[in-house]
Amino acid sequence: MPRPSPDLASRLLDSALVLFAERTYEGTQMPAVAQHAQIGVGSIYRYYPSKEALGNAVFRHAKGGLLAELHAVTAQRAASPREEFAQVWRGFVRFAGANPAAFAFLDHQQHDTFLDAESRAVAAEIDAFAADFIERGQRTGAIREGAAPVLVALALGAFGGLLKSIRPLPVTDLPPEALADAESAVWDLLHRKP
Repeated sequence: MPRPSPDLASRLLDSALVLFAERTYEGTQMPAVAQHAQIGVGSIYRYYPSKEALGNAVFRHAKGGLLAELHAVTAQRAASPREEFAQVWRGFVRFAGANPAAFAFLDHQQHDTFLDAESRAVAAEIDAFAADFIERGQRTGAIREGAAPVLVALALGAFGGLLKSIRPLPVTDLPPEALADAESAVWDLLHRKP
């Protein structure tokens, strides 16, 4: 399968991402992606043999971007779980602000209908990153007891709910004090009370 030129690849991924975020993966047809990208539908199939292949490329692009942002903001180890949570929160805010369609796609999609092994591996990296943070915080006593996947789902659900409550505005348009209040509220959800 030939690789698309960087410009065409970017247009295809961006177009599919926008449409998947607006219409869902299941609700988006390949001709709509081609029209949005301003290319012929046959051009998509030259590079992505199926909608599933395109969906996986979009998923890996979006999830990989989020993972890169989280690694970047936590590259310098924080002094406490609370400070590390603040780093992670800022990473989510930056990623969602710069990539609103990607965050919406990742937040509200049922990806299990089309993900391949490579995409599941990228998803598992994010899950491992989040579970590691929770488990380290639990060992220090800073984060409440409970299954890490459940606590991660609660925190991510709160962040996703915040974004949905302000759409179509990007999260970066919220006043800094509102973002700080939201961050504190989500930390309170995770934090072990004395």
